[in-house]
Amino acid sequence: MPYKANQNDEANQSAENAVDIKTDKAVIHKFSNLRQQTLIRCSKTIPANTEVFRLQPGAHGGSSVFFNPNGADYRFSLTDGVHGSMYLAYAPKTSLKEVFQNKVSMKESDLGNYYLGKIAILKDVNVPQVNKLVSRTSIKIHDVTTGSRSVTQFLATIVHNAGFDGMEYLSNVTGETCLVLWHTDPAGKEMAITLEQTCLSDVEIEGKEAADILTWDLGISVEQ
Repeated sequence: MPYKANQNDEANQSAENAVDIKTDKAVIHKFSNLRQQTLIRCSKTIPANTEVFRLQPGAHGGSSVFFNPNGADYRFSLTDGVHGSMYLAYAPKTSLKEVFQNKVSMKESDLGNYYLGKIAILKDVNVPQVNKLVSRTSIKIHDVTTGSRSVTQFLATIVHNAGFDGMEYLSNVTGETCLVLWHTDPAGKEMAITLEQTCLSDVEIEGKEAADILTWDLGISVEQ
């Protein structure tokens, strides 16, 4: 007997898609109405020499600084083909959870493929704080954590066009504060430098090895 598609399922899916599109348009409308003064009131200056962390696959010649110009798949990236985006964390554990968020387990040998960089921001940077935008406007948490990249990247474009260097936001996977910066040079010239870079298999944080942190603190089992 030939398989027949359930027309009700197709109708339900079409209805869900229509709702999603309508929701996205409503959120984009909110973002469009953000005024410069509101962004300024919700912003902060991160001083030069602030230290942040970034985990990456590979050593890349000892540099952990990379402003990725191919940002279509990333939450607050710019897609103008000119500015790259670099995602950073104030705490090294947050970097680990962000990179491995879709893993439930990994092999201990895999740790040797990743490098944790300590990075210094070279100049004062001005960034809106997304948590303050949520508390001081009609924007909701869901609006800035939605999986619809066209929505969150639209907010990034609004912020960038207002003259800011990036955004401070909450990690979807830890709730900790993270940072995205934008720059035209992938190597981050005059914006950021690598202070230290350590292979993840050699990393210790507060006396704990990376494998133990992943297993016991972040819920990602590391097997030998």
